[in-house]
Amino acid sequence: MRLKEFQRQLTKNRIGLALFFSIDGDNADPNLVYFTQYTGFGALAVTPKKAFLLVPELEASRARKARMVRVVVTKGRLIKSLKKKLKSRPKKVGIDKNRLSLNFYKALHKEIKASYVDISGMCLRLRTAKTPREVSIIRKACSTSDEIMHKTFWNFKRFKTETDISAFMINEVNKRGLKLAFNPVVASGKNACEAHHEPQNKRLQRGFCVIDFGVRNKGYCSDITRTIYIGTPTKKEVELYHKVLEVQTRLIDECRPGKSFIKIDKKAHELFGKHSKNFTHLIGHGVGLEIHENPNPKASKRRQITKLTENSVITIEPGLYYNKRLGIRIEDDILVTRKGPELLTKTGKNLLIITRK
Repeated sequence: MRLKEFQRQLTKNRIGLALFFSIDGDNADPNLVYFTQYTGFGALAVTPKKAFLLVPELEASRARKARMVRVVVTKGRLIKSLKKKLKSRPKKVGIDKNRLSLNFYKALHKEIKASYVDISGMCLRLRTAKTPREVSIIRKACSTSDEIMHKTFWNFKRFKTETDISAFMINEVNKRGLKLAFNPVVASGKNACEAHHEPQNKRLQRGFCVIDFGVRNKGYCSDITRTIYIGTPTKKEVELYHKVLEVQTRLIDECRPGKSFIKIDKKAHELFGKHSKNFTHLIGHGVGLEIHENPNPKASKRRQITKLTENSVITIEPGLYYNKRLGIRIEDDILVTRKGPELLTKTGKNLLIITRK
């Protein structure tokens, strides 16, 4: 069904061929995964009427298990083999330009001469609403994130550095045969004021510690953030934490089909009141085969959908950041349904205080 809709879009936009490539074993093209359920090395060719997946012999068995499109096995180089298999030479070819290196694009253009257009936005729109199967896979990613987050808290007193925490979480992902959705963010003390801080091999600082983490299950991502406290918080710090939690609770209730993500982002600033200037990023983003998808609180060329769609999965992640002092962020994954928002990440959000001698 999803492939048929994509082919209709190709016809509508007069695109004779769409090509997707997975040439990095650790980073499969999300569109190729979406249309085939295959996460290995290969190329997907889609015309308005037909589609085939080109893979090397070593990947043939795994590719055929997906059963979504016809599988063609090659012994040669990917691009040259693809050229031989194409029966026609379309004038316009669609690609996701964000997924191809300049050198690969040049090699592709040399073999298959055509006018190349970016179809990343078209693909992202198709992927916005999740199927029951996709939701089930994301649920598993979220529940695994919860398990690992809980286990991290349980073992927290043994950690001495931010990298200790990050390494522990990465190891837990590997033990389960899954992959990271992104490198964990572990930011303690004044480092927590950096939204995308890279863990440091230095002693954990007293104060808030932000842990932002996600796993990838069958290509689909989860994304959860919790903030704990190392030491004894002041009354003011506890109040700030509860403010962030209150804002998140209020905004999660707003997550319903048709609601403007832009307005939810605006409401976050209204709810923070005098603290609004310390909320320095967007309120959330869509989640799926990529960690940032539609819907999005800010329209861009790629992520154009700003209204919440039924069965889309989004994050709600308010935060407060005070330069060189502290940072607090709480993030959950939400399934948008007609009955209301469904929380997919369920790790507790009462402020966890870790006392140290």
